[in-house]
Amino acid sequence: MSFPCTLLSLVLLSFLLLSRGQTRKTIDLSLTKVSFETIPGYQNDQIVDAVPALKRSCAVMLKQPSKTYSVPETANLSGTYKDWTPFCTAVMHEQSSSTARWKSILQTHLTPYRLSLDGRQEGQFTGYYEPLLHGSKRKHGRYQFPLYRYPSAQEAKRINVKIPRSDIVRGALTGRGLELLWVDSPVDAFFVQIQGSGRVKLDTGKMINIGYAGQNGHPYHPIGKTLVQNGELTLKNATMQSIRHWIKTHPKRAEEIMSTNHSYVFFRIIDGTDGPIGSQGVPLTAKRSIAVDPAYIGLGSPIWVDIEHPDINHPSKHHHKKTHLQHLAIAQDTGGAIKGGLRADYFWGFGAEATDLSGRMNSKGKLYLLLPKN
Repeated sequence: MSFPCTLLSLVLLSFLLLSRGQTRKTIDLSLTKVSFETIPGYQNDQIVDAVPALKRSCAVMLKQPSKTYSVPETANLSGTYKDWTPFCTAVMHEQSSSTARWKSILQTHLTPYRLSLDGRQEGQFTGYYEPLLHGSKRKHGRYQFPLYRYPSAQEAKRINVKIPRSDIVRGALTGRGLELLWVDSPVDAFFVQIQGSGRVKLDTGKMINIGYAGQNGHPYHPIGKTLVQNGELTLKNATMQSIRHWIKTHPKRAEEIMSTNHSYVFFRIIDGTDGPIGSQGVPLTAKRSIAVDPAYIGLGSPIWVDIEHPDINHPSKHHHKKTHLQHLAIAQDTGGAIKGGLRADYFWGFGAEATDLSGRMNSKGKLYLLLPKN
């Protein structure tokens, strides 16, 4: 990659609108060169904790040197994974557990840039997690709600999955041999599609991992927005917890609300337990992996995050919790709701704390993109 000036004003012809006759929206994304020492929290982060995520991404980038790093529209920021070879080679060969040593590698090979979009430096950041479901490989007892696999190319010739979610949950795919698992809760089946991956404890006691396999082609619509528009929730209190509570306390209207989201996600069983697989094809790392819009940020990019912690607006907690997340993260995933250069989804991991924090996270923050010096 080449960067001709300190302030890069990139005209991104992104946000291609869906309807015929509509035009592209011009977005002005600027990258301002900064020093590592001025990045918030740089002196305090234990960068070595991000090394597993770094190594996973670099392994992919080194195997695909000719792959384009960014979308064609961002011609001023175009390049290939080959540009990352010096950095990723150093990453893969380094075995030190010293944060000082890893900071030296970053500073030797990369340059940090602060992102701004249309003159704004602050963006919106949400969180996601790996949920736990209870299921079975056969339909029986309380296991009545299917999770479907994506059809093979041969099956796709006779099975249409490009139908709204409401048709699918009403049985449009029943008997087509696509049932992957049966779970005990339609609400859990809905929310695991929003997360894109999860763990399922089978009725045999075995734990398996499921991950994203495909989608029905309909855009994602947040049901929290529907509930706010209907006056059921306020914008301030529309968290994942409040949305789930509303659905569980309004069972007769639950499906009506859930089906305002026409998107439906199909799954596959994933071997191993290293974590859910992100869009880059590598396992995600709790608190070190983020989902981005690849129209702005290439997968595999090291990114410094400076984001308000979910507890910052929680009166009973913020006084003894960290108020900002300031550390190195890696762009390893994407999401249907993640659109824009200052928009990201922070992966919290698995467990009760991850579920709680991701559900409450709707934070402001800044991003610093680290790019190769060459």
